[in-house]
Amino acid sequence: MATIYQEQARFFANVPLMEAGVVASVHLEDGDDKVFWDAMLQDRHSGHYYFITHSRSPKGYDTKGCEQCLKYRPYLSKRFFICIDSDMRYLLQEPNLNAANFICQTYTYSWENHYCEASALQRRFERLCPDKAATFDFSIFLTELSKIMYKPLLLLLYCLKNDKQDFNLRMFSACLPNQCKRDELVDNGKPLIERITKNFEQHLNSQIAKSVDFEVEINHCQTLKVNEGDAYLHVRGHNIFNLVAYIGDLLCRGTSVSFKSDVLMDKLPPKNYWQINKIASDIAEIV
Repeated sequence: MATIYQEQARFFANVPLMEAGVVASVHLEDGDDKVFWDAMLQDRHSGHYYFITHSRSPKGYDTKGCEQCLKYRPYLSKRFFICIDSDMRYLLQEPNLNAANFICQTYTYSWENHYCEASALQRRFERLCPDKAATFDFSIFLTELSKIMYKPLLLLLYCLKNDKQDFNLRMFSACLPNQCKRDELVDNGKPLIERITKNFEQHLNSQIAKSVDFEVEINHCQTLKVNEGDAYLHVRGHNIFNLVAYIGDLLCRGTSVSFKSDVLMDKLPPKNYWQINKIASDIAEIV
């Protein structure tokens, strides 16, 4: 007897056959993900995609999220595939999450991280707010932020891999503020960087941190092409996105520019770094 997921998958896979012009059915985690994934799909293979933002659980409830998407793993194809945030799955190397199994992932923690990619974000800021961009450089700020988050990220990975509760994602996220004061933005956010550094200190000085061989964790991340320069792309996307949005709103206050909609949420994600290029190659392999 077919499961509810098999039945729904059969329907989703048939949509491109029944409706002219539909390239494929694509199950997303949430409706908010559509802007990013449609931009990526259009860039690699333009056309109409039938987006699914929620589907039925065995109890008949409308259900969304990554785990719901992954319920369809046995039934995916070129006509019906899923697009998910990597969360920590990429860094933990969860098996079989790849284009060969008709799964696209962000390769950053979530799609929000891509809109915060430092060099492209600063270029957009300079283009739309040249006066403000002369006083604050997001590429400098995010590079420095990435450096101080790298070791805590390695500690988090160690704890996740070894099922240690001494340092978890909630603790890591609590060290990253969603807001800041205007005077913390001087010198490209140096005072804010110092505050965040102090927030992480207690964890880096903990007993669990002293027991970690960080060289082993560094080598693991290097095999995945993740280093201290792009660590900020691999931490919880809401944390980075919300902080960047708040900083931008402070800087653009009194101007005609809405930082979040005009600068941060660009129509197309940036290009020419490995995480975004890997998404593009996965899409090309599937469609």
